[in-house]
Amino acid sequence: MDDAANANDPDARPRNLLLCTFDQLRGDWCDPTAPIVDLPNIRSLAGNGWSARAYATSPQCVPARLSWTTGSYASRLGITTHRNVDLPGDAPSIVRTLRSKGWWTELVGKSHLTAHVKGRDLRDQAPRMQALGFDRVLEIAGPRGLRHVECDLTDAWREAGVLEKHRADLEQRYAGGRRPESWEVRPTVLPLDLYPDVWLARRALERIAALPTDRPWLLWVSFVGPHEPFDTPPPWAGRHADADLPPASATPPWIASLPKQATAREARSRWESLTPEAIDACRRDYADQLQLLDDQIGLLMETLDRRPDARRTTVALTADHGELLGDGGMLYKGTFLEGAVRVPWIQRPAPDEHFDGPRRTDHPVGITPLLSSCFENLAAGGTTAGLIERSSRPAEVCCEFAEELMVVNGTRKIVVDRRGKALWATDLERDPAEQENVVTDHRRTWRTDSRWRTLLKTTRRLQRDRRRRSWRWTQLKDVR
Repeated sequence: MDDAANANDPDARPRNLLLCTFDQLRGDWCDPTAPIVDLPNIRSLAGNGWSARAYATSPQCVPARLSWTTGSYASRLGITTHRNVDLPGDAPSIVRTLRSKGWWTELVGKSHLTAHVKGRDLRDQAPRMQALGFDRVLEIAGPRGLRHVECDLTDAWREAGVLEKHRADLEQRYAGGRRPESWEVRPTVLPLDLYPDVWLARRALERIAALPTDRPWLLWVSFVGPHEPFDTPPPWAGRHADADLPPASATPPWIASLPKQATAREARSRWESLTPEAIDACRRDYADQLQLLDDQIGLLMETLDRRPDARRTTVALTADHGELLGDGGMLYKGTFLEGAVRVPWIQRPAPDEHFDGPRRTDHPVGITPLLSSCFENLAAGGTTAGLIERSSRPAEVCCEFAEELMVVNGTRKIVVDRRGKALWATDLERDPAEQENVVTDHRRTWRTDSRWRTLLKTTRRLQRDRRRRSWRWTQLKDVR
């Protein structure tokens, strides 16, 4: 059948994709096989589809999202940490690839493909986003970025008379660096309908109802939560005040013996004022926030299921990175500890696939190659079963941050510096809390176990490869 015939035959058209992403959503807290928080809508997606043990490409937002969009490691752009950069409009883009094959492509929420610098209006970046492949964009910044950029949401705050009060609260928390006020749990000053993820979900519902029915489409709904400050509003606030949540893992003793420039040691040194009481409050607020987000997913599914092409629409859910939530005595991200790098991957196939599920991939998979494969699979008219088959072969998963590289193979994880020297390694099956560094705590095993030596050689090769490869946009200029 030729392309023209395909376009006129609803049963022959490729399937749509509703992609829901989050900022700082931990994979273990919403793991459908052992969830820490009750998330019925996310659990329903997994129960009718496929989930995987997934890893971020970076434990920071900007490099992770650049990697998503370009389909490769952000180090090829010279970006391995959070920086204010604009992705060039002619950079490789998996979204543009879909649009070139006839998809309608749309974003609602946060992309962070452009710099969130003070005074910038994200709406002015529409031509760049269109060049990257988006037909329509309604973009907002994350909770911190909203204190100094403009967008449709800040206009709504201004009209409601809460903009200055909310920004003053954010400035008081974050202008002075890391202080107890920064992670203090407070009541939000925003009305419920203007809380970022609630507002964003309502805009996404409007767009789901308005999407075309005569062509395949991609709608990327990019939630800004559960990024701190959570400040979860009622009716979700306080739901986990008395819940039996798991405690944060202890600070691994080996971190203090790492070289001073090692990212884990540098990160830990910034959290001396973090108290157990503050960690507990943040974990409970985070749990409340997850239920808020789960309810928004439920609303999206209800609206999607009313569309005439609902049976031809697959849904995928993931995150850019995790959130430490006190693990190792730290908050936020920026390390290779599991809390910061484990993310969810959940995909509900289009109902017309008659998928034989649920299915679970227990070996590690990387989010960037998984997203690229998902988009390629859609463009080729493939099925979720085909995507699972492509992802079923165990392979090394890489995550990069600053000058370091993490590689996971099975349950073994290793981190090397820019020269390929092993900084730390752990077997997650035996030591899930990462309290031991095999490199120093089990020297005999490290020196004699052939599997560790093979993994180290592989990691060094990958580290050399990522330093050699670059596009012509290497060392993108910071936007000021």
